[in-house]
Amino acid sequence: MPIQIINRRLDLHEFRDYIASYDFGVQPPDKLVIHHTWRPVKDKWAGARSIEGLKRYYDGKGWPAGPHLFVADDGIWLFSPMNKDGIHTSKLNHRSIGIEVVGDYDNEKWAGQTKYHALGVIKLLMLQLKIDRQNVFFHREVSSKTCPGTAITKDWLFSELDDFRILPRLPGKTKAIEGVASVSAYIPGLTSLDDEFMIPVWAAEAVAWVHRHQLFEIHNEEDVRDAVKFYRFYKLIKANGNQ
Repeated sequence: MPIQIINRRLDLHEFRDYIASYDFGVQPPDKLVIHHTWRPVKDKWAGARSIEGLKRYYDGKGWPAGPHLFVADDGIWLFSPMNKDGIHTSKLNHRSIGIEVVGDYDNEKWAGQTKYHALGVIKLLMLQLKIDRQNVFFHREVSSKTCPGTAITKDWLFSELDDFRILPRLPGKTKAIEGVASVSAYIPGLTSLDDEFMIPVWAAEAVAWVHRHQLFEIHNEEDVRDAVKFYRFYKLIKANGNQ
């Protein structure tokens, strides 16, 4: 019998609302298992078409379920229901949520919107389900695979989660920085309500960090690049301090 999937895409704000009212069952999941798809890679991802292709793949294996979430540049894709055991790793399927990050991360870390969505999903689920760090697993911990990619380490993941903040989203006009991919990122106090500022994907975390710590004001592209420099310097000092 073909597996039943949801095949619905949410942004991070919608996902937060979705899990806030979601019925996780009498025994909710108590652990997360992080994966990467390996294939398809990011530039081959085609949204709903890719989800349907993955469904056919799991149907071909005769599985009654698959992973619960696929996280990509275009959003968070709901696959198998999170209130039922999925199939994504042989030893950790029971009471876990399988999170597949789209791409191959054996040689590079998550980046851009995929990174933003992946960190957001993990942090939101940890908070909602009261899952501690000891119960966030990588697939490779119980498998000979490198999944979720050798470039992804626990130290890096938890350091990123410590600094991660969901960027509020408000309607309004948009002002994009020319020539770069952007994510809609209204930061309270940074812009007026009628002028939503489009922060570049590669700078969103840095701008939010600079604003949160009140280091300086962001008014233009030069300020955005300065924010990135400050943030990278902070991360470098923090990493060296943990060695």
